[in-house]
Amino acid sequence: MDPYFNNQAASGQKPEFTGKKLVLLHPEASFENINEEASGAALRLAPSGEYKNKEGDYAKAFDEGDGIVFEKFNVAVINADHDEQVNSLMAARQSFQYMEPERYVYTLDSPGRGNLGMLLWNFICQIFGIKKPEDVPKNPPVVKPPNFENDDKAYWAVHALNALQSQKTGKGVHLAILDTGMNLAHPDFQNRTIVSKSFIAGETVDDLNGHGTHCAGIATGGVNSTTGIRYGAASEASLYAGKVLSNKGVGSDSGILAGMEWAVNNGCKVISMSLGASVGENTRYSNIYNDLAKRSMDMGTLIIAAAGNDSQRSQGTIMPVNHPGNCPNIMAVGALDKNSAVANFSCGGLNPDGGSVDIAGPGVEIYSAWKKPQEYAVISGTSMATPYVAGVAAMLWEAYPSASAMEIWEKLTDSARNVGLPGRDAGAGLVQAPQ
Repeated sequence: MDPYFNNQAASGQKPEFTGKKLVLLHPEASFENINEEASGAALRLAPSGEYKNKEGDYAKAFDEGDGIVFEKFNVAVINADHDEQVNSLMAARQSFQYMEPERYVYTLDSPGRGNLGMLLWNFICQIFGIKKPEDVPKNPPVVKPPNFENDDKAYWAVHALNALQSQKTGKGVHLAILDTGMNLAHPDFQNRTIVSKSFIAGETVDDLNGHGTHCAGIATGGVNSTTGIRYGAASEASLYAGKVLSNKGVGSDSGILAGMEWAVNNGCKVISMSLGASVGENTRYSNIYNDLAKRSMDMGTLIIAAAGNDSQRSQGTIMPVNHPGNCPNIMAVGALDKNSAVANFSCGGLNPDGGSVDIAGPGVEIYSAWKKPQEYAVISGTSMATPYVAGVAAMLWEAYPSASAMEIWEKLTDSARNVGLPGRDAGAGLVQAPQ
């Protein structure tokens, strides 16, 4: 990690930008044309296809040249101090369209996350503050929010999905978890095929953080192999575990893009990203992420991301949906508790230009797989709600194998359960497994 990051992290701040730039390229531009234009501006860009072997290989492009072109999306990431060259290329109105600063991204940890034993805490969520007029229907329907409990068959979140009544398991559907990696030795996954790759230089895919394994267990896990109690959604989906965040839970846009390209190249129908970066109110979403998410959908891949955990609703504070979940072409997921109340930390759809919450999933006191040697943990966050939605998306794709990514999006939102919350907080409602 660079010195700028270390200096800001030491001061207690989460750095926002890396100094590099993301550049959207024309969707029909060939690498040959891109390279010719870049060379004319004294830029040396490498195609991502040249960096596929070892973990974090793509990062060599920034040392060996000026940047990399992710060919699947036609998005380039270029080293700092080349704005003048990029601006001249954009002025030529050929392959180079527009640029944005590259961001740092982080695991989305909720307040009170712990790593000791089977961590349980009383995280009671209430909504405080005055709702905006647009959040209150003129004739609000009377909805009794459902309550869910753990039992000897499944944890409450599985009951909330109505998953025990579903015959679908996500079988045959490739689902990617882009996070801190995976505990490949986890006992619940020993009879499963896991395709994995690390995009963090110097770190294998093995998850020393726990966050990625927890998300993978939620989306594609089945039952606890000792107790037989179910905690996962799509138990027969094909798991693709991409490590795009370090064991400390930190990454950047270029690593995310590398992981997304890998997932799409491997035929993943669903990409689940429980990661993000905080944004301010009235902050516009990333045009580049939004465009590449549309390109992904056109190629048959739905991207689902966490809304973020920046709110303190019990203190009257609701914060906007994080990057990249705030992009209109990425499904943003809010978190609910077992009483169908919005989680205290869950971000809301505040920004008028994008930034909405599209759907909600179980996200408070969620039991799932964990790193070694503990193997299981209970934690909270929109990070947990997101892979539940991703798992249900895989179940839907099993039920409707010829559906487009947009059709799966619509099936997710159309079948969501109304729990009496405004769209700002829960989008279409609580995600439901296909019946």
